Amino acid sequence: MNQIIINLICLLLSFSNSMCSDMEGKGYIETVSNETTINGLKIQEHTIRSYYRKEGEFVQRPYLNAAIRFPQITDMEDVSVQRKINKGLKDAATQSLSWENADQTLEKFHDIVYNDESTWFWYGENEYEILSVENESIGIKYEGRSYFGDEDCMQFSDYITFSLTDGERIPFTEYFSREKVIRAIEELKYDWIKGEYIRRYKGSFERYEPEEVEKLVSMVRNLEDTADKEGRYFGTTYYFATDGEYAYIDLYFHYMDQYAVLKFDLDDLR
Repeated sequence: MNQIIINLICLLLSFSNSMCSDMEGKGYIETVSNETTINGLKIQEHTIRSYYRKEGEFVQRPYLNAAIRFPQITDMEDVSVQRKINKGLKDAATQSLSWENADQTLEKFHDIVYNDESTWFWYGENEYEILSVENESIGIKYEGRSYFGDEDCMQFSDYITFSLTDGERIPFTEYFSREKVIRAIEELKYDWIKGEYIRRYKGSFERYEPEEVEKLVSMVRNLEDTADKEGRYFGTTYYFATDGEYAYIDLYFHYMDQYAVLKFDLDDLR
């Protein structure tokens, strides 16, 4: 039965025979499209798609519907740096959706499609935008939503930056100090532009009440400077990017599993 469903998916999505063969072994298909060049850097758009559901009138577990988009760099002189950046970009896309890296996510897709005992409900889709490509860095924004069957649908907006020289993820503290960010918050020189915290609890994207400012300052002070043991960066200084005019910083509220995105004028942080 699983094989029949996979074949129907391939037919409906008009994928090539080779792609269908890939999905037969993995439980997903990865396609490449839309190559572009920004400031001399060649970038391709990759998309991972997977779909599985049991027959029946109502949606049952296991269920899978994924469309994960992420950029991949090509033709860099240093292949090892290119490989490192591309892995980071792919992992960041899947972690935004499910807090798991790409290998863990794709293993779960395989389990849902091929393991009749699976009880997973997995839905997620995203888009991305290249915010900046400079001589030594690339900044990206991921936006999307995910749902796992037993909680509210989660929306996210993640900003990340990678070094083009060594492939490492860059924290905002390499651009401006933590204290300058705190000072800008205390002086109300920021816009609270997005976030699940506001959507669910405040109903507005501009909040400057003293208690909220205090929470933001506390969050910035307590941001970690390294990833956790699973290689995840939530609650660290590594969720940030710039577009040449503004800086965007993600703050994750661990106590309520929500996030906020703050926008700063770069001149206010220098």
